[in-house]
Amino acid sequence: MAPPDERVATIGEWAPMPAASSSGVRGRGWFNAVVAAWFASFGMQSVLFSWLIVGELRASAEWVGFAQSASALPQLILLMVGGVVADRIEPRRLLTGMHAVATLPPVSLAVVILFGQLSIASVIVYGVSIGVINAFLMPARDSLLSRVAGTMMIQTITLMTVVQFSAQITGTLVGGVIEWVGTPTILGLQAAVLSSGIWFASRLPGLPVKSVELVARPPSENAWHQITAGVREVAGDPALRSMGILVACVGLFFIGPFLVVFPILVRDVYEGGAQALAIVLMLFPLGTIIGSFALRRRGSIRRKIRTTMIALMIASILLGWIGLQWSWGWFLALTLCWGLTGSVFINLSRTVFQEKATEAN
Repeated sequence: MAPPDERVATIGEWAPMPAASSSGVRGRGWFNAVVAAWFASFGMQSVLFSWLIVGELRASAEWVGFAQSASALPQLILLMVGGVVADRIEPRRLLTGMHAVATLPPVSLAVVILFGQLSIASVIVYGVSIGVINAFLMPARDSLLSRVAGTMMIQTITLMTVVQFSAQITGTLVGGVIEWVGTPTILGLQAAVLSSGIWFASRLPGLPVKSVELVARPPSENAWHQITAGVREVAGDPALRSMGILVACVGLFFIGPFLVVFPILVRDVYEGGAQALAIVLMLFPLGTIIGSFALRRRGSIRRKIRTTMIALMIASILLGWIGLQWSWGWFLALTLCWGLTGSVFINLSRTVFQEKATEAN
């Protein structure tokens, strides 16, 4: 049996863990590869999901809003449950399993399309399935972030953000050729990208032995108690509480317009196709990448909550300008600037939660 410092805790067994000297930079590399695989897939999905409903099915704005809400609802309902599961199952194993399961929705939708049965219901099932999987995958991935970051938290988070949105841009551009190569081809490619995440996740360093008691929790411990304990911790810490409120506001006032209004604007106001939609959906992450490089170069930011609020105020003004329906060029420029403000929120909110939240909850 291996000595304690070379073992990793999983449910019911011990598994090898890379030595500490080799698991740092290498761990960050595999971690970012997992991030890239998921968000490249997400970039394809953002075009696929919107274009199938807006472009091919020619749905109304109400149906677009309903479909996008349905796909996001599982994360709202199950995200805290996913956090509890990430505490109880070794994150590396959970990530591997979730990437394997995530290949099923795109393959299933491709089969539906090949048999000529595409409908709004089938597209919604596809989106909801991905949303459920992400509710369990995201906490597992984020639980590994502090372990691969070490003392370089802000640098690791900004690099992760750059990788995330670079992969998302790549996936969005690939999704933009859907009218040329066909939807089943893009769905097959999405499944292949997700399957690559299985191997990347399996290469991640395991959970340190000091976290045994966090992963292998006794069955008697109530999952609901863990969820409420996490909520109490966020509510009791001023920084976590403030950032949590801002996160909720962003989801309510920013994500909705981006996912629903922007595709309608592209179709009805600017009379664009899938390629035009891909360009618009690419510009927000491009702005986020540029802003993340600037934050990474600057280093630590002392007043994170205040800086985040200023960025969101600017984002609100930009969103109002976008709603005035300027020319196509101005629409693209304002969307890019909106992404710049998003980089501040995304990086600083992640940093606050990683620095403030205790691993025990």
